[in-house]
Amino acid sequence: MANEIIKVRVFRFDPLVDKEPYCQTYDVPFEEGMSAMDALDYIYQNLDGTLAYYDHAGCSLGICGRCTGRINGKPGLFCQTPVQGDIQLEPLSEKKVLKDLVMKKAEAGESKEDDMMKQEGVSMDINTVPLLIRREIEALIAAPLIRAFIEEFGREKTLEVTTKVIRSLGLQSGKVLSVVAGGHSIEHFQKAVPLFSQGGALEIQILETSSQKLAFNITKCKYAEMYKEHGLEEFGYLLSCGRDYALVEGFNPNIQFTRTQTIMEGADYCDFRLTMREA
Repeated sequence: MANEIIKVRVFRFDPLVDKEPYCQTYDVPFEEGMSAMDALDYIYQNLDGTLAYYDHAGCSLGICGRCTGRINGKPGLFCQTPVQGDIQLEPLSEKKVLKDLVMKKAEAGESKEDDMMKQEGVSMDINTVPLLIRREIEALIAAPLIRAFIEEFGREKTLEVTTKVIRSLGLQSGKVLSVVAGGHSIEHFQKAVPLFSQGGALEIQILETSSQKLAFNITKCKYAEMYKEHGLEEFGYLLSCGRDYALVEGFNPNIQFTRTQTIMEGADYCDFRLTMREA
């Protein structure tokens, strides 16, 4: 689909201006690996600066759920849904629209319809659109680039720069995760762990949990299976496991994280051990 133009049909409604909602269609250049969010970004930056939506500042990790909407009629996350061709983007519920694709926050005392919408939308989508998909897209794009840079600039320098980038991403993800979890304690981190096992991506065995310690093993990792399936085992640790230390640091620099082995490196399980450092 190189150089192909796709039609992106977007729900539009500004209660201060419009009497009724309507849909507007935009011509967007298709790029391999682009998401529905990328299409919205292109529209906003190049075609229509009046479009309202939650952009990548929300988190772009598939965690916060703010960019949940309907994609071709089905609930999904704009930041996690790959574009394959012409696409239609709408809010989950027209009744809750503030403007275009931006919806009101859920409040106490909502109706059954609102509760059903919430379950169908944010809650379901976070669990049914796993981070595994994002890592797969990243790997398919990043791995060929890393290999090309290794050939051009050498392995040592390329991996040094790549590691810095991955660390930066991990730190930022950790900061976002603490916001999503509602705090940065050991208990909050344990609460956030299931976000990474969405769709059965990880099987986790909790060994110890307290206000000061969290110990668990990962006994099955579909992230490792995904890298192997694509023949990208050599980059699996770098792109995935390698960001865990920075993620914990970004979540709370006072948490000490140790790990001696990973499934990605051929072990039977990954051993995650987190301890709160004494003040």
